[in-house]
Amino acid sequence: MIEELRIQNLAVIEDTTLTFPTSYTALVGETGAGKSLVVDSLSLLTGERSDFSLVRDKTKKAVISALFSLSDSFLNDHPELKEYVGDDHTLLLKRSLLPDKSTRCSLNDEPLTLAKFKSVTSHLISIHSQGAKSELLDPTKQIVYLDRYGGEKLQKAKEQYQKAYSLYLSAQKEKEERIAANKELDRDYLEFQIKEIEKAHLQENEIEDLNKEYESLRSYERIKEKFSAFYEETEAGSPTLSDRLGNAISALSPFRDTELSEKAEALRESCENTLASLDDFTDAFKNLNGDPKRIDEINERLFELKGLQRKYGKTTAEILSHLKDYKDKLSRLDSFEEEIKELDEKIEKAKEDASVKAETLSKLRKEAGAKMSAAIGGELSSLGLRKNGFRVEVADAELSSEGKDRVRFLVSLNAGLGEEELAKAASGGEASRLMLALKIVLNALDPYDLLVFDEIDTGVSGKTAALVAKKIRSLASSSQILVISHIPQVVASAESAIRIEKKTENGMTSTKAKLLDQDGFVNALAGMLSGEKVNAAALDAAKALIAEVNSEK
Repeated sequence: MIEELRIQNLAVIEDTTLTFPTSYTALVGETGAGKSLVVDSLSLLTGERSDFSLVRDKTKKAVISALFSLSDSFLNDHPELKEYVGDDHTLLLKRSLLPDKSTRCSLNDEPLTLAKFKSVTSHLISIHSQGAKSELLDPTKQIVYLDRYGGEKLQKAKEQYQKAYSLYLSAQKEKEERIAANKELDRDYLEFQIKEIEKAHLQENEIEDLNKEYESLRSYERIKEKFSAFYEETEAGSPTLSDRLGNAISALSPFRDTELSEKAEALRESCENTLASLDDFTDAFKNLNGDPKRIDEINERLFELKGLQRKYGKTTAEILSHLKDYKDKLSRLDSFEEEIKELDEKIEKAKEDASVKAETLSKLRKEAGAKMSAAIGGELSSLGLRKNGFRVEVADAELSSEGKDRVRFLVSLNAGLGEEELAKAASGGEASRLMLALKIVLNALDPYDLLVFDEIDTGVSGKTAALVAKKIRSLASSSQILVISHIPQVVASAESAIRIEKKTENGMTSTKAKLLDQDGFVNALAGMLSGEKVNAAALDAAKALIAEVNSEK
């Protein structure tokens, strides 16, 4: 429960501290005294958006802090709080609005981001005020409340369904990723490319060899002219160079038995080598291909291969590499199509499994919806509203993370009129009692530590006011209650009261909070009953009202 709330530098509150000695406290005081600022402060501690216009002295920070003492059972139900709670089970929430219009949050002096702060403290404080937004009014959140109401069996069915649905989504994602990774695999395209390259019957290194041969053929005429000139100088006359070299070799033979034999032998070998080189050179020229037809053949083949070179690469190796790549992809495509077929079967099986579990979940929701409708209908009746005026609708929808159901809370508070969605159903006092009935039923499932009711009883009077008071008081058994009300019966049902007073001293207005003793409580209630100065009759009426309320506990 909340033990202490301190508010500093917020609107008319300079610095005041509220203490909460009981599980059910009423805030009393004149209109405009600052009761709503207490609610605004608690709202900031839920992580709601900061309103910097409320800061009293803009040169200083505004600080709201609240000390909670949490039970073992509450911490077990909300383990996200455990790492921040001290050994004494206390938790200090603090929110600061700084002059630079930034905000700071902490739990037991440990700084947190606003998002984390809001998440961790989400089940500490629930504020219910006239016209305030509530998750209960959001159709997309109503399914969560129904599932919570359905209890452990429904929650287990939901977990089983969500696991099955997750597998279904994973199978779909696997197929999408596989298709994305193989998006270039197009059978017609690949087969066309392969056929186009293979049609050319390209051989290893063919383009390079043809170019080399072509260049050789183009240079033949130049070589022939030069060879003719060489031949004219060496072989055309008589005797020829070959004849002269042969004669020289013969002429050197007699020197074998002389002192020049060694030199002669060397010269003879040199002449023989020259003669052999001359023959090799002549043979090499004769072996040159100078056929013009061959040049035409090479030109035609290279022209034929130009198209492949433009599309697949300049070299033979590049073209053949593309051919191999296309063949590999085609082979992959065969297995890829088989994989996609298997994935489609996997997706279908996963969907069927999820659908079966969704059907089980839907059945349990419909059962829970009927029970919830009856429970809230009973609460409506006890609050003076139409008994069967609330219905949980569970309708078919497409499979989603929540199952196959669309859940809506429908209300019909007046006989003869059709049902409407909860957010549109009522206004004024009816809406307040309707939301109170929902709070009573749903808070019992997973109680908030502190419930705040801010003038939710507007438009309520007489017998209905007593019913509202009784219902609010009943919630104090599961949650701590803080109430602001203009209805004497509601205030009288509280266990303690805090007076919020506004005073002006030296031209400065400030608000203070004071915990009332029993006499102060009676006086405050008497003032509400008389509407004027408190007199003996009003005091007696206040005591009687408190006694009457307590007799019903």
